[in-house]
Amino acid sequence: MSRLVDLRFGLVLVAVVEAAYALIGLLPPSLLGKVTGWDLSPDGQWVARLLAVALASQALVAWVLRHRPHRGVAGCLAFYQLASATVDWLVWLTIPGVFATTQAKVGVLVAIPTHYLIGLLLILGIRVSRGHDTTHQM
Repeated sequence: MSRLVDLRFGLVLVAVVEAAYALIGLLPPSLLGKVTGWDLSPDGQWVARLLAVALASQALVAWVLRHRPHRGVAGCLAFYQLASATVDWLVWLTIPGVFATTQAKVGVLVAIPTHYLIGLLLILGIRVSRGHDTTHQM
């Protein structure tokens, strides 16, 4: 259990998951819908690319800080994980026809608990790291 709440592990987890999402978001338009089940307009394709770059940036920050995590950055990453999972289920409940395909439903059903779990692990890691020399504070 202690490995799961180690912030170094948490940041590697964030880096891997968000890099995977970024790569998916950068797929060519002809493949993105087939892989994700999303039905995106040209504007939606553009927004997917912008979000992919933001996720790649998040992955890069987590990767760079993985050996010497900063609790403040880990807190920001935890907030994103919890907020993104919450937005996913709120959107699913309030926007008719969203996540309409099987792939999209499976994707969101995997994403919601995954993001909540990563966020929780980061929060626990922050709490456990207090008083340890494995984290860096400015």
